[in-house]
Amino acid sequence: MHTIRNYILGLVFASLASSVLAAPPTDTFQIVESVPQATDYGASGVPRTQAVWLQMIRGAHRHIDVAAFYISNKPGSALEPVLKALIQRAGEGVRVRILVGQSFMRISRKSVARLRKVKGITVRVLPVPKLTGGVLHAKYMIVDGRSVFVGSQNWDWRALTQIHEIGVRVRNARFARTFESAYDALWTLAARPDMPAAAKRAVRPLPFTPVTARSPAVLHDATGGQVIAFPAFSPPSMLPHGLDAEQPALVRLIRSSQHTLRVQVMTLSAIREFGPKGWWTPVDAALRDAAARGVEVRIIVANWALREPMQAYLKSLAVLPHVTVKFSTLPLAPQGFIPYARVEHAKYAVADDDRIYIGTGNWGWSYFNNTVDASVFAYGRSAAQTLVGIFDHDWNGPYVTTLEPGRTYKPPRKS
Repeated sequence: MHTIRNYILGLVFASLASSVLAAPPTDTFQIVESVPQATDYGASGVPRTQAVWLQMIRGAHRHIDVAAFYISNKPGSALEPVLKALIQRAGEGVRVRILVGQSFMRISRKSVARLRKVKGITVRVLPVPKLTGGVLHAKYMIVDGRSVFVGSQNWDWRALTQIHEIGVRVRNARFARTFESAYDALWTLAARPDMPAAAKRAVRPLPFTPVTARSPAVLHDATGGQVIAFPAFSPPSMLPHGLDAEQPALVRLIRSSQHTLRVQVMTLSAIREFGPKGWWTPVDAALRDAAARGVEVRIIVANWALREPMQAYLKSLAVLPHVTVKFSTLPLAPQGFIPYARVEHAKYAVADDDRIYIGTGNWGWSYFNNTVDASVFAYGRSAAQTLVGIFDHDWNGPYVTTLEPGRTYKPPRKS
């Protein structure tokens, strides 16, 4: 119980013991991984993204809600069966809602036009740039008010077979309803993009007790281990009343670490590249404080993070005692260069081998303050060990290079 107390830092999990005993075995927590072809990525026993998405879609009976940064399909790719499954379920009476971002509509346009022709599928575009200055960056799916998938995986054919991604599927009705409340707020905003009106709606109490850090869901992982979890969302300005914001939850996770903190994220910087210029203090300070307390902080970023000024920022972390930063460089695909692929795109962290974060946003100011993102925080040793295994395999694997503060690195070609 000491570790849990460290994690919630004063938040009380009411009646935790009785909740654990009462947790239905059908309420589950399942880590999901996308594995780039022809690499040594891929944890044994961890399901792959396409298979999980197809299982969720094909098992839907009432409704499917999707939040997607963008949709990028390619004929014959791994995303095509997913889109076909959505179309088939809509034809069989399942209501499908798809929310996409405005920023990348040039990429989504062809797939969106295809989906809009299908009876039973409704697509809305959320103009986040006009509302907050950010983007819709979240990637999640809710099925039948019972099952949720959330993770780094975009609705992009490359995210299924050419990019390393981490997500999580949660089966729990109250957890799904919590996600649904966040989704419904965004769905309404897409139809009526009026932030003052949205703010008035947001203060109304929800008609149920949402899953939060104070009232978490109790789940089971694949081994039968107990997992205590809650979701969190960004940006705060778009949150319905009572839901947790991501940034404070992430800072609490980092501050709770006592021994080892593992972070794997595509990009990480406290220098604000989007939004008001300046320094993003909360997460940066928490990382530096952890290192100062003697916590071994291990960070893997993608080689896409080597652009300036992000490279300089990462070096400012790497010079600290107890901090090691590595960057990942994946080999070319067998068929040759693929634009915007072959990259480390996961966004997760593990504190002290038992507390985890799995998110949709990179670690920068905009992803937590003006951009739509979502994440899952959880306590559970066996579930955390799955992520530890994935992280340590990558940390000790052939694709990472330790960032040396005295060297200059050339950013890779992305397109």
